Amino acid sequence: MGATGQTTSFLTRRLALPPAPLATASFDREGLARKAADFTTPEFIGTQIVPLIRMERNGHCTNCRSNVVQNTGTGRLTLRYDFGPEDVFFAKLYSDDLGPHCHEINRALWESGFNASAYYRVPQPIGFLTDHNLLLMRCVPGIALGAAFDGHAAVDLVAGSREAAKWLAAMHRSSLTTGSPDSDWESLKLFRMATRLIKAVAVRPEKLDAIRELMNMLEKRIAKLPEPRRFVFTHGRYHHDHIFVSADAIAVIDLDRCRLSDPAKDAAEFVRVLRLTAFKEGFDMGRAENATAAFLSTYLAEIPEAAASLGCYWAAFVFHSFLGGLKQGRAKGTRSWEELMPFYVSEISRALDFSR
Repeated sequence: MGATGQTTSFLTRRLALPPAPLATASFDREGLARKAADFTTPEFIGTQIVPLIRMERNGHCTNCRSNVVQNTGTGRLTLRYDFGPEDVFFAKLYSDDLGPHCHEINRALWESGFNASAYYRVPQPIGFLTDHNLLLMRCVPGIALGAAFDGHAAVDLVAGSREAAKWLAAMHRSSLTTGSPDSDWESLKLFRMATRLIKAVAVRPEKLDAIRELMNMLEKRIAKLPEPRRFVFTHGRYHHDHIFVSADAIAVIDLDRCRLSDPAKDAAEFVRVLRLTAFKEGFDMGRAENATAAFLSTYLAEIPEAAASLGCYWAAFVFHSFLGGLKQGRAKGTRSWEELMPFYVSEISRALDFSR
C-alpha cells in the first residue's frame, strides 16, 4: 500500500494526466516478417524499389541482394537493398500510421541542411510507398559510434562523442517545428515508469524500500523543473548505435521519434546509454568518463539552457533502466545484478546532483 501511495504522488503532482497510451499492444513480429518477405522478391524490387532510386538494372534486378536486418517487435522492420558498394539502401516497414510522419520528418531535416553537402547529416529520403507503408532511404556513410565498445580501431569513443554533441546541438538549433510537443509525462516516460515500477516490486518485493527512496529523490527533482522551458526539435532516441562517424560526415539515423521537446532529453539519453553500455560490457570506464565529459562540455557550450533540466532527465532515464532490470530479474552483458544495482544507484545520485 505504501508503494501505491508514493506512485500516485510521483505521477500526478504538477503533471497533467496523459491521454490513453498510443502503443501498448504487442506487435506481431512474425506477421510483419511475412509481409516483409514479399518486399525482397525480384519482382517487388524491380517494380517498386528501382523506379524510386532511378537506376538502370538488367532483367529483374538479379544483381540486388536484399534481406531483413532488424525486427525487434516494435512494430517497425528494417530491410536492406544492396545493389553494390555505392548503392546500398535501407527501407523501414511500419505497422501503423507513423510511416508518413517519419517520411515528413526525414525530408524536412534533409531539406533544412542535414544532407549530403553538409558534415552533419541524416539518411537521404528516397521515397515513401504509401500502399506498403514503406520508407526508403539511402545508406549513410561511416561506422556506428557503438563499434568503439567492440574495439573497432577506426572509431574513437571520446572524439566520436564530441562530434555527436555537435550534431545534436546543430539539430537543437534548427528552426524545425514539425509535430506536437512533448509533455513532461511523455518525455520523462512516466507512464512506462509507473508500469515498470509495479512489475519490479512484484518481482523483487525486498527492494521496495530502495525503490521508494530513489523514487522520492526523483520526484523532488521533477518538481524543480524550470517553467517555462524552451522546447526544440529533438531526436528522441539519441545514442551511439544511431550515430555514424566517418572522415567526411557525422550521420544520425532512426528519426521515428523526432518531435518538439526539452533538449535535455536527447543529451541525457546519450549519456545514460553510453555509460550503462560501457559498464555492462566491461569497457574501460575511464574512457567512458572521458567520453561523457567530452560530450557534455561540447554540447552545453552550444546549448547551455539544457543544463537546468539535464540532471532530471538523466536520473529519470537511469531509474527507468533500473526498474527494467529489476522486472526482468537478470543482468545483461558481463556484469551480475549484484554489480549492476549499485551502479544504477550511483548513476541516479550523480545525475540528480548535476547542475543542481
